[in-house]
Amino acid sequence: MIQFRVTDKKLKTAKGEQTFHFARAVYNGVTTMDHLQRQIARISAISEGDVRSILLTLSQLITDELTAGRIVELGDLGRMKVGLRSRSAESKDKFRVQDIKKVRVIFTPGQLIKQGLYSASLHSMHEMSFCPLKDSASSSSTDTKKPSTDTSKDPSTGASDKDKKDYTGL
Repeated sequence: MIQFRVTDKKLKTAKGEQTFHFARAVYNGVTTMDHLQRQIARISAISEGDVRSILLTLSQLITDELTAGRIVELGDLGRMKVGLRSRSAESKDKFRVQDIKKVRVIFTPGQLIKQGLYSASLHSMHEMSFCPLKDSASSSSTDTKKPSTDTSKDPSTGASDKDKKDYTGL
């Protein structure tokens, strides 16, 4: 279940300053590497110490590959690449390394993570609403479906179908 809240933000537009409303994810905790290594050790034949060693080695190898200018492909987990934020310059000749403000890692989730997120439900912290990201009746992750306009109520949540949305294919 992914929880969210709706926040207001004032933006300047051609019509003047207007208030817009955006969804923001609400987190209910942090999962640490220690927790993940215990979980992996519990469900696999690998010891907790070996899992920790593998994860630390993987972190170092990913760092080495990214700093060498390579995209790191991790299969169904996803891929990572370096991204830069910089100030603009008047010309290429006037651009300096100091104009780079931030070096960051861009993570693009793989199919397993995307499918897991698409099948998760969304729950508003402000009101009782239920929005499955993927209709369980869909035959594949490439199917697209328009949000339902049916006004019947879901017996498990009390939310009407008009509050439900299918975000398959995001």
